Amino acid sequence: MSDVDKNAALTILTMEHNTLQMIRTATITDATGRAGHLLTAISAAMIALGFVAQVVSPTVLLTLVLVLFGALFLIGLATLFRTVELTIEDVQAGLGINRIRHVYADLEPSTREVFVRQMHDDTPGVEADSGQTGWRGARRPRLIGTALGVSGLVNLVNGLVAGVVAGAAAGLLGVGLTWSIVLGVLVSAAVISAFGVALGRIGRRGLAPIATRFPRNNPN
Repeated sequence: MSDVDKNAALTILTMEHNTLQMIRTATITDATGRAGHLLTAISAAMIALGFVAQVVSPTVLLTLVLVLFGALFLIGLATLFRTVELTIEDVQAGLGINRIRHVYADLEPSTREVFVRQMHDDTPGVEADSGQTGWRGARRPRLIGTALGVSGLVNLVNGLVAGVVAGAAAGLLGVGLTWSIVLGVLVSAAVISAFGVALGRIGRRGLAPIATRFPRNNPN
């Protein structure tokens, strides 16, 4: 590649690198903002219910809990799926940056040993970029990374909200306190597990169209 071609390539790659970095910043900001709004709504609902509980009967309170937390669960679902989309977009941008970094090193081999971040767009490269290589004893570090991300947090909160809805519904049906708690815990665990599996599949489908160009085992 001639010097003119190298300069043109560096200009194009630098612009694309900056664009991808801005995309990553935007997705992280959007995801954390949505999760924060969800937690704020839940906190406000709990504070309001705390005041209402002092002046209404248990039946009315359980009805309000059922209605409010049912609505919060729907809001949580919308937040959950959007944060998964943002996570996919963020990983896609990260893969693009890794590829550009690889080309940087090809254009100027002396810089290859300088880069701290990954130059590979395969699964190990993604895991290393996200810090998941620290889980040495984990068989599925990608699952750990998903659980600890924003979408995992939203899924956890949404599962707890679903458990509250189930417990309130059981209370209105005359089930005792103990069984209402047991039912709430079971529903919460089921929702968290089911949506965790679904989110993992959505994430894999979202990244499937991106082929691996620079794997770690590539001799080049």
